[in-house]
Amino acid sequence: DLASQHDDAAIPLSQIAERQHLPLAYLEQLFVPLRRAGLVDSARGRTGGYRLARPASEISVSAVMAAVEEETQFTRCADNDPRCSLSTPCLTHGLWQTLGDVTSKFFDSVSLADVVGGADRPHVTRATPARTYLDYNATAPLHANARAAMVAALDAAGNPSSAHAEGRAARGIIEAARISVARLVGAKPSEVVFTSGASESNAWVMAQPWDTIFVSGIEHDSVLAPARSNGAGIVPLLAASDGVARVEEIAERVFRSGVHGRALVALQMANNETGVIQPVAETAAFAREHGIFSHTDAVQAAGRIAIDFASLGVDTLSLSAHKLGGPKGIGALVIRDHLDLAPLIRGGGQERRRRAGTENLSAIAGFGAAAEAALADLANVARIAALRDELERDVRAIAPEAIIIGQGAPRLCNTSAIGMPGKLAETLVIRLDLAGVAVSAGSACSSGKVGRSHVLEAMGLGPEGIGPEISGSTIRVSLGPATTREDVAAFLAAWKTIAAKAARAA
Repeated sequence: DLASQHDDAAIPLSQIAERQHLPLAYLEQLFVPLRRAGLVDSARGRTGGYRLARPASEISVSAVMAAVEEETQFTRCADNDPRCSLSTPCLTHGLWQTLGDVTSKFFDSVSLADVVGGADRPHVTRATPARTYLDYNATAPLHANARAAMVAALDAAGNPSSAHAEGRAARGIIEAARISVARLVGAKPSEVVFTSGASESNAWVMAQPWDTIFVSGIEHDSVLAPARSNGAGIVPLLAASDGVARVEEIAERVFRSGVHGRALVALQMANNETGVIQPVAETAAFAREHGIFSHTDAVQAAGRIAIDFASLGVDTLSLSAHKLGGPKGIGALVIRDHLDLAPLIRGGGQERRRRAGTENLSAIAGFGAAAEAALADLANVARIAALRDELERDVRAIAPEAIIIGQGAPRLCNTSAIGMPGKLAETLVIRLDLAGVAVSAGSACSSGKVGRSHVLEAMGLGPEGIGPEISGSTIRVSLGPATTREDVAAFLAAWKTIAAKAARAA
């Protein structure tokens, strides 16, 4: 009624009640929450009444409903039905949820101006299907604080290497971010060198003049590939079927091969595919005792477990911003003070002459903000672990043949590698994607060519291994700080449908 008025005059409720054949007392009750929600304004006095607080085109039907009703669910599974729950939804749960989402989006798209415009069918904006993102180990969505920091840094006009006020302001942004990144991993700011990402950081360490590199087969390709091209002698380190590279076996390899000249042991902090946490501190202590340098790829661990570089004992540690809510294309190599590495990129004197090139100011600012947010998000570890455990329990309940990789080993709270013997990982990823759920198979750096996982093969889970052959049948589900029980339920609903189809096909 108010939307149909063509002037800005306040309309008494008594007139609206008469025109709409509604009790005045009922309207008086409705207009209290409408005014509280900022949808209508009231005017007192002889010309008192109500008017819209905003143009009718800016007030949606759903906004009115939200103001005067309790939470509206247009359609859903039967309440208290033992056959359907968040952890084990029924077969049609996803359908009702989608119908409800589409209906909600429809009322979001209809304004009061559409209603009073006389159209039989208001304009409908096609709703984008709801998506569930469970691929945080590939990349985490950009954190709002990181976005804000990046936008603010874009206005910094100066070159960080310039001595004038504008340059000093830009330098201040970089040094503030350096402090934040150092705080995330328990390092000194002077030990943090910004790079283009963890691939560069790992390549920088592997490119040093080593005579021997001890490296595990479960490492990321950004460690394995440059290590193999170094020209040094490569000594592979074994990982058990639970995904853990044990210190005593590393020691055995070292003693058997001997240490000649400069040697390096590279052991990741947590695996990107399985989430299995490695004994880095123990390995670093052994390496130091025998004059061996140590490096850890901490890309997946940062922001998911507490890291203290000072007590960890490694000489170098690599980080990537986009894994913890920062922008892509920026990372860091943490280098223990007084350790000199030959620069990988030469030119100017940036980063204390350790890495040439004008700093990516906006990306560094985003990295710093994301690091602060990730440090705060460590408080969510228990909640995320509970969601991961719930997901794994229900996955096995739906498909008992499913295998949870590394389940008996210490793992990151957010990572679940699920093997389905006899099923192609690529097919599982595609079917889940069509159902609106984003997961992956193995490392995202190998996108476009889903094949056997070198990590699982190194664990003995490949064709030549001693365990079940699931190196080409495993998907990775990785959660994040924004993951909800509803996200887990969406995955399980899709998983249930896929498992049912697989059972019928068999």
